[in-house]
Amino acid sequence: MIRSTLKIMLAGSLLLGGTALMAEQKAPAEKPKAPKLKPLTPEAEKAAYKLFDVLKMKEGISGALNQSLKVQVKRQPAMAPYEDIYKKFFAKYTKWDDMKKDLAKLYAQAFSVKEMEELTKFYSSDVGKKSLTLMPRLTQLSMLLAQQRIAKHADELKKAVEARAKELESQAKKETKKK
Repeated sequence: MIRSTLKIMLAGSLLLGGTALMAEQKAPAEKPKAPKLKPLTPEAEKAAYKLFDVLKMKEGISGALNQSLKVQVKRQPAMAPYEDIYKKFFAKYTKWDDMKKDLAKLYAQAFSVKEMEELTKFYSSDVGKKSLTLMPRLTQLSMLLAQQRIAKHADELKKAVEARAKELESQAKKETKKK
């Protein structure tokens, strides 16, 4: 019981990385490394912060973490007694004021100051605002459509995986006999 609870807690703590692991999965051997970022210019920082305001990024990050935690608790009910611990932990280490400069560096790496200004202008427009409202739902529906298409052909995938497993098993037996 303790072992499975620890696995569940590990899986829950990985939510921060956006990974919704099941309790049975093991942690990856290598930790992902943060990219090395070039220094942030004052102009880029200012442009990024304006874009973040328009995108409501502060609220979005908080909402995404809370939603991810809810999903994980629903998938792993044994996490429920620890939900408050996760919320406090996430709140402690994902404070907007602590994160926004690093996020600005990421955005400055991907976009020029001019591009961030153009994005801010777009997302401030009526169409941009509409896209911010609709895109999460459209993305969710797109994923649902993909899942339905995949589920329709799950037997084909299962057979292909089984065939490969047999090939690998046969190969392993041949290599064992050679030794």
